[in-house]
Amino acid sequence: MDHLFWRVLPKMNDHQFAWILWYIWKARNNKVFSNLDVDARDTLTLAETESTMWAAAQDLSIRQSIPPQVHPPPSIPGRWCFVDGSWKDKDFFSGQGWFSTLEGYEGLMGARNVRAK
Repeated sequence: MDHLFWRVLPKMNDHQFAWILWYIWKARNNKVFSNLDVDARDTLTLAETESTMWAAAQDLSIRQSIPPQVHPPPSIPGRWCFVDGSWKDKDFFSGQGWFSTLEGYEGLMGARNVRAK
């Protein structure tokens, strides 16, 4: 930390510290929980790359304002109901969702959370 805060030349931007600290923490977790050794130079290189890419993504002057294209779902004759769900073995709740279609209507969509056990 002493090296990062006072000895690195040239001085880094504030956002770079957060990325370096984040990747040091991730390398620490890899060592503690998965017994994986990550080279410090690789950690620093990855943090610098991510920091640079994040800073470039925040630059509004290079973003193009392309309006999103929304395509209506294909027309399927008749009534159709699409369902989906998710759950985990040890969770007490599961999630469910559905989308129902009928010609001439926008469609009906819903979701619910139910007790799994």
